[in-house]
Parts: sequence; structure tokens; C-alpha cells
Amino acid sequence: MDRVVLSRAVDEEFTVTSADSPSWVDPHPDGLVRDEEYSRCLDPGKYRILAARADAWARVLTRLGLAEAETVADPAAIWLREPGVTLSGAVWLRPVRTGAVPLVFGFSAIDEVPRTVLVLGAGEPAVELERIPDCGCDACDDGSAHLLEVVDDVIVAVVTGTFVYVDAGQGREIVDTGDSWSASNWGTALPPVEEVLATARAGRSPYRVVRGSAWR
Repeated sequence: MDRVVLSRAVDEEFTVTSADSPSWVDPHPDGLVRDEEYSRCLDPGKYRILAARADAWARVLTRLGLAEAETVADPAAIWLREPGVTLSGAVWLRPVRTGAVPLVFGFSAIDEVPRTVLVLGAGEPAVELERIPDCGCDACDDGSAHLLEVVDDVIVAVVTGTFVYVDAGQGREIVDTGDSWSASNWGTALPPVEEVLATARAGRSPYRVVRGSAWR
């Protein structure tokens, strides 16, 4: 699957879905953050750009015949473990190809402004791969470009079948998007992350693994 072609198609749709959600530059180009910025978000609505990007991806993936979209009736009920935010809505993107893993877009709020947090998940039941923004305070804001890049990287990893999720229980998990990985609560008592991922990709993991083939 050609990522360049996919990205170009998504960018074209994004000009429509983001018409009311403009991008913004890093407000801290000098790296200086004021103390009061840590406890506030003056403009939570700007983060609707994340939902706009998800909408663009949904349009492209369904238009290309790679998946079918399904609105989730109970957004809290579809997860292996509920995300740490309250979801006001969610959409399944179910791939047409057998063996591919469904993608989930979940939507939550910053300061009660809807669709300003995007939770990306995969599998059924779904596991959380990324929550964006991780923190919506003004101090942590480094512009929209990085956020959109994270969105794209996770979605592409699921669609191309390069992602791996490993759950060792008790909150110990690894998310690998092919180009990079992140681990939570992965102490030294457990095997090295690279070894765990290699075992998971080989289908020999003793842990819960979520992964799938490419959507095309």
C-alpha cells in the first residue's frame, strides 16, 4: 500500500473536513513556557483539528473500498480496557480484507468542548494505541503539525499492518507503530521490549497481542 498516495488523498479530504479547524504554529518557538500556562487551555476548540483529520481518513479509507464505517452506539463498551477519558462518540472502521484489524476513532473533550481529544484504537475489543493530545494545557502545546503527524503515523501503521500491541497485564503494554515503539510500566523484570516485539511478530508471544495484515 502506497503511503504517499494515501497521504495525498487524505490531505485533499482534509482541506474540506478542516475548513473550520485551522492549523497553528508552535506558540513556544523559543522553548519558554510561563507558569500559568500549565493550568489552562485558552482555546480548546482548536484541537477539533484532530477529529477533522480522523474524518478525512475515514472518508478516504471508505471511498477506496478498504473499510466500512460504523458509528458506535456505546463508545465505552468496545474497549478491552476503557480509555482514561469519557468518550462522547466513536467510529469503527472495519477493513474489508480478511485478517486485517479494525481501526477505532474515539472522541472526547477538553473543558467540555466536544471532539477535541482523539483516541486511536485497534482490534475488537479495541485496545488504545494513542490519545491525542496527551495533555491539552497551553504549556504542552507545540503546534498542530506534530499532533497531526502522530495521528497519521498510528493510522498508517494499522492500515499497513505494521503495528503491534502487546499487553502483559497489570498496565504493562507496548505499542509499536513500525517506526517507533512506546512502553508503559515495562520494568526490568520483563524481557527487553525488542525481544517481546520480535516474539509477538513471530506469533509466539505468551502475552495478549493485537496485530493484523495490511488492509490491501
